[in-house]
Amino acid sequence: MSTPEPAKPIDGVCWLTGASSGIGEALVADLVNEGWRVAISARSEDKLKALADKHPGKVFAYAVDITDDQAVAETVTRIEADHGPIARAVLNAGVYISINAESPSFEDYARTFDVNLKGAAACVCALTPRMCERRSGQIVIVSSATAFGGMPTSTAYGATKAGLLNMAEGLAIELHRYGVLVQCVTPGFVDTPAQDDNAFPKPFMVSAEIAAARICKGMGRKGFEITFPKRFTWALKLIYALPRDWHIALVRKQTGWNKPPE
Repeated sequence: MSTPEPAKPIDGVCWLTGASSGIGEALVADLVNEGWRVAISARSEDKLKALADKHPGKVFAYAVDITDDQAVAETVTRIEADHGPIARAVLNAGVYISINAESPSFEDYARTFDVNLKGAAACVCALTPRMCERRSGQIVIVSSATAFGGMPTSTAYGATKAGLLNMAEGLAIELHRYGVLVQCVTPGFVDTPAQDDNAFPKPFMVSAEIAAARICKGMGRKGFEITFPKRFTWALKLIYALPRDWHIALVRKQTGWNKPPE
């Protein structure tokens, strides 16, 4: 079987989660410029409405907490009833909570897992039966380069992003025969408020607007992974391809975690 084709605006509507800020907010304009009608979701109804008002007749607000699977299912039903089939879904919603191993918070772990992993699972469960029945569709899961291996202060975030990458791979294997294209985004550092809590160096960081443009370009192709900037993410892949003792020591040194605590 040939690889499923990327969805096109003529096929239906695009659903974008995590649309109220960061990469998600930047993606909206690019999707509209490509001709998409976009259903945007996040928890903040006011921010979604303000964003939709910038693109009348093109962008439609559907506030939802993606940790509530029933609410997610109802939102998907509403979107398709209002605008036709969801041809492309960009599962971008997520949180980054910095966690220090010497004083961790279980609540921070639980919140990260709930939003990043369980939230994505809720969206997938609402989408895949519909796409399989139609024998078409595109699901894009936004992970992170932290999925490649461990990073300091990212033990919760990185674990969820590794889980999302694994989830996307499994879905790509299963949904191929139904004509559904599954892709995973693994960006390096993107200049969003989430980076404010990261104390270690952030090489080759790109703006949310550049990230959105790279994602849009990748979604128009058939490839599974959309990764950028490649000079960083491919170097990171090489580091994590080393034996684990080696790459753990190397990351510890490069991030400054080889120094005694103050």
